[in-house]
Amino acid sequence: MKLKNDLLRRKEFYAVLSSIADGVVVTDQKGRVVHLSPSAEKMLDIKADEVLEKYVSISTLLRGIPPTNKNLVFCWKEKGCKQIDCPMYSLNNPRCWTITDTCPDGIKQGTFKEKIRRCQICKIFAKNSKILEEPAVTLVEEIVLDQPQKKIIKIKTNPVIDEDGNFLGFVRTLHDITLEREMSAMKDEFVSTVSHDFRIPLTSIKGYVDLILDGEAGELNDMQKEFLTIVKQNGERLITMINDFLDISRIESGKIKFEIKPEDLKSMAQEVINTFQHLINEKEMELEIKIPDVLPKVLIDRNRVIQVLNNLVSNAVKYTPQKGKIGIDIKNEGGYVVVSILDNGAGISVKDQKKLFTKFYRVDSSLTQETGGSGLGLSICKTIIERHDGKIWVESEAEEGSVFSFSLPVAEKIGKSELIKQGMRILVVDDEPDISRLIQLYLEKEGYYVIKAFDGEEALKMAKKERPNLITLDIMMGKIDGFEVLKKLKEDTHTASIPVIVLSVILDEKRGYQLGAADYLPKSVNKGKLIESISRIIRKTGQSGEKKSVLIVDDDKDIVNFIEINLKKADFNVLKAHDGIEALKSIRKEMPDLVLLDIRMPKMNGYEVMEVLKNDKKLRDIPIIIMTAYDLDREKTEVLNLAVDKVSKPFSMKMLTSKINETLIQR
Repeated sequence: MKLKNDLLRRKEFYAVLSSIADGVVVTDQKGRVVHLSPSAEKMLDIKADEVLEKYVSISTLLRGIPPTNKNLVFCWKEKGCKQIDCPMYSLNNPRCWTITDTCPDGIKQGTFKEKIRRCQICKIFAKNSKILEEPAVTLVEEIVLDQPQKKIIKIKTNPVIDEDGNFLGFVRTLHDITLEREMSAMKDEFVSTVSHDFRIPLTSIKGYVDLILDGEAGELNDMQKEFLTIVKQNGERLITMINDFLDISRIESGKIKFEIKPEDLKSMAQEVINTFQHLINEKEMELEIKIPDVLPKVLIDRNRVIQVLNNLVSNAVKYTPQKGKIGIDIKNEGGYVVVSILDNGAGISVKDQKKLFTKFYRVDSSLTQETGGSGLGLSICKTIIERHDGKIWVESEAEEGSVFSFSLPVAEKIGKSELIKQGMRILVVDDEPDISRLIQLYLEKEGYYVIKAFDGEEALKMAKKERPNLITLDIMMGKIDGFEVLKKLKEDTHTASIPVIVLSVILDEKRGYQLGAADYLPKSVNKGKLIESISRIIRKTGQSGEKKSVLIVDDDKDIVNFIEINLKKADFNVLKAHDGIEALKSIRKEMPDLVLLDIRMPKMNGYEVMEVLKNDKKLRDIPIIIMTAYDLDREKTEVLNLAVDKVSKPFSMKMLTSKINETLIQR
């Protein structure tokens, strides 16, 4: 009677398994297939009768390729075991951990869980279980099948254990995720294409509006400026929303690659404050900054964390009333640097706080409706911070303001070979901290990386150690004056080639130029003249003062024309091409100093252009900066590595010009 009941229960059990839409494969304790569901038969194109009661590995079932057992280790051989009651002692079978109560060292264990706990620290088990494809713990993996048609199968393997803790075998569920992957790929392609189709016209809109506001098309009256400023602000808002949609798509598909390096949060926070300073001034806000003088570096992707800071500071400015108060507070707390952005705006209710970091969620208030947005910003911030092994949270009360905080892990001790920021580095030498800070703000806004020295001796040490691309030098300083510093810089072979711009109230240009100054500018510092002087000197360095030529390659003629206008303003010679074939002809004829290259073009795309250039000995050293509104094809990593940099459309011309200058100087 008991045998009959057992058989009935087994039939009912397999009937249930056969009704599951996913494929099901059940193997017993000895590795024999005891059940193959109809869904699995169809998925694998195999009949149950062909494999039932046979030892068939999952590799054989899925790919028709049996595993190679030649590297298996037999515990009784490895350990020299003489325990005669172990079934493995007389059998050529390495699966002792599933069949008997013993482990490789011959110790009795009892239940399956107790055995596995010991087996998992055994090297023999680790090797054999991988070869035999019997992990003994729950395992999820994906496999691509080519036959009978291409499929992507998600396999979940679970050990089957009875109520007494004994191992009975494995059950594997096979879930066909081909359609899910195809839909995901279609979604990514749709998002990429749509964002591209929006970004291309927005690049032109933004570029030409900026040119008009800069007075390139003639004088504007106040009303025209006001209307164009509204167009610019809403264009930038639309760009932000498109970027948010693109970012969330990349995050969900795992396409965002983080470049983790030790970075200084203090300088990053100041960079973000500079970005929003004009808005803070417009709203007559009080800004309070609390950052300690000594702050450990954090392990982060600089661009992504600046994205988080920009989002949180932007929200604080937007949602705080006129003449309100905002603040940035940074602390070092037990292995983490904690950044807090404070405001005294409308505040957020406890109910809304619970959903604040979820996708597309926006607090339902007249203020949020007025400011607009995608509802993705905080969700993106959360993902970025958590990818850095940090946390993000909010503390707020309605009508009392909010504090958004996030933590980032402190970097380990960094040696002398610590990486400095790539790009143009300028040493600012001035014994007046306020003047030094002002020059720093001017230069950082233009994309330069600033190092500071506050007296002549420190300047000489820093110049020799850091080898900056350029030095701005005050004359009236204690200990050693600027003229003496300039003389020593030009006498030292390590620093003689560094161009120096003298900034001084002393009008002695003749002496400055005699000692080797590249330019001599009077104080007070005129921002426009300083930036123009630096740009001119950088372009001339090592190139006999000749203009650099840049080839713009893009099939959108409006974008080419907009870039051309701006680069000519920056004193570059400009060449143009509208497809890959035209670009190669121009490069071979003109030999430009740098190429700005779009990726998606007719006749020959950007990837193909790069491959041709890098396979030509005469052309391979021409630096290439990629311009694109699409996600880059990660399968073309080798080709992409041929480019020195990348900019995403729409882009800021200041940023693009800065990248061009950096690249040319590094060359």
